[in-house]
Amino acid sequence: MELADIGKTIRTARHAHGLTQVRLATMAGISRGTLNGLETGIVKELGFHKLDTILNLLGYDLAPAASSPTGDFAQEFLRRMALRYIWWQTPDESIKDPLRVIAQVMDMGTLEDIQEMIAVHGKRRMAEVLKHARPGWFHPKSWAFWNIVSGRTNYKNISPIPTRKRDVLPDPA
Repeated sequence: MELADIGKTIRTARHAHGLTQVRLATMAGISRGTLNGLETGIVKELGFHKLDTILNLLGYDLAPAASSPTGDFAQEFLRRMALRYIWWQTPDESIKDPLRVIAQVMDMGTLEDIQEMIAVHGKRRMAEVLKHARPGWFHPKSWAFWNIVSGRTNYKNISPIPTRKRDVLPDPA
């Protein structure tokens, strides 16, 4: 589906929900002009986070939930994403911790990689990543976005991002 087609779907759903462009744009955290451009087909490119937020507000998913990943296909996907997003170690080392690979794609991934990840692993797996996230896995904006998108919280009550604990031993004198 092209962005122009998604824009038409958004306009139809917005009307069905009784929302104005101003109200939906405010709820989604974008400008009314951007929403208008999306609905009229003028906007040719929009980030995954913005588009997914708009669609979720209207009751749609950008990518459908997938069943549990199986076999070589899921492993090959993780290996490709590890190669692209975890540059400090080998893909074979990285895929030993699949939640870390998925977290890195959630935090830094392109729209295409995120869509593929959702298709392969599903949103439930992404919620599991958030539940088991360790310090340093997410930037604050990504942490907030994915917690809202996964339905774990709303924008007024985002759980704290995991942080490192201070050492219990005093600094040496």
